[in-house]
Amino acid sequence: MTLLRSQHLRHGMVALVVTFAIARPAMAEPGITDDEIVIGLFAPLSGPLVGYGLDPLQMVKLMYEEVNQKGGIHGRKIRVVVEDDKCQANPLVAAVKKLVTVDHVFLLHGGACTAAISAAQEFINREKVPFVMLNAAGDAAVFPPTRYMFGSFQGTQRVYASALTEFAARELKTRRLAIIVHDDEYGNASLATAKAVAARQGMEVVAVERIPPSITDVTAPMLNIRAAKPDAIFSGAYPAPAVLITQKYAEYGMTSAAMLVAIQGIPTPAVFAKNVGNDAALRNFYHSWAYDVSNEPLMQKWFGKYKARYPDREQPSGLMIIAVPSTLSVIAALEKAGRDLTRERFVEAMESLELKHELVVGTLRFGPGRRDAIRDNVVVKFDGKTEKVMAGVYTWNGKDGN
Repeated sequence: MTLLRSQHLRHGMVALVVTFAIARPAMAEPGITDDEIVIGLFAPLSGPLVGYGLDPLQMVKLMYEEVNQKGGIHGRKIRVVVEDDKCQANPLVAAVKKLVTVDHVFLLHGGACTAAISAAQEFINREKVPFVMLNAAGDAAVFPPTRYMFGSFQGTQRVYASALTEFAARELKTRRLAIIVHDDEYGNASLATAKAVAARQGMEVVAVERIPPSITDVTAPMLNIRAAKPDAIFSGAYPAPAVLITQKYAEYGMTSAAMLVAIQGIPTPAVFAKNVGNDAALRNFYHSWAYDVSNEPLMQKWFGKYKARYPDREQPSGLMIIAVPSTLSVIAALEKAGRDLTRERFVEAMESLELKHELVVGTLRFGPGRRDAIRDNVVVKFDGKTEKVMAGVYTWNGKDGN
């Protein structure tokens, strides 16, 4: 009798466990509810590189607010959780880990500095969290491509260096090129591409100077460049060193040579001109860009929208524009992934995106083996007051560089 009761009890427990397993709902995807999508948003909001992050991040918030005002995406509103990454590796990794493990966001959207983002790559890919970069565009974040990371909404260093060097050869008929870049990964990518394009175009690289990002005196490297007598100088420096380089370029009477500056060095042209403080330094000055700055009504439309939402930002950084295609890509992929949203479906939707937008001179495009959105750039002549887009779109061939 005892044995029979024991068997019935065991059978009953098994039935209970089976019933519970069948009845239990599937575990929900992190950051997704019936009426909400949670996105982790981060950028440098303090420190010396706040100009890289504040305006782009606020533009993202504005665009997500507009989506919510229209009813959201497949019935879900977007909620953002914001963190300050300071453009430094440790704060960024800490922010990413908090957003994923504490705030349980569905995806990550942010980052303005490639070196800091690269420090979080292992965690992001291990946790299989989709990450769409805000305005970071460095090669190290997208080459080689990894499944969960998408970026370069302004072009990588390969794109910038290729465009400016190609322009120097084709339009300026440069034969002797000098190169000044940082002694970091950003500088390595810029240098390798500029040298490859120069070789392909038959230009001689007459000087190469490597400088630390923290440099405060560029006298020695600029004297070396002057001694090499270049026809054009390609600078892949960050804003503060780019100002110093341009000042010395004029001071040492080198303005007959064209100065070609990657966009990281001149995120806000008006501020750059003010900091240089010398009109002569900008008479033969060019920079790269992925956006149609020659269309003044279009620029006013987007900057006007931003200023209406954030009236305290009288002179927002030009990098604010980069947030537009970045955010549009997130929105388009969320819509394409459908109501039955998962992280993997979002990644698949991002991989198949091919968007054309009024601001961008090229096409935003990803793929299973591609995580850099933009490979097209124009060259802009800047005289300190006005910007003139030069003829032609320059497309990185996917080969020049590392």
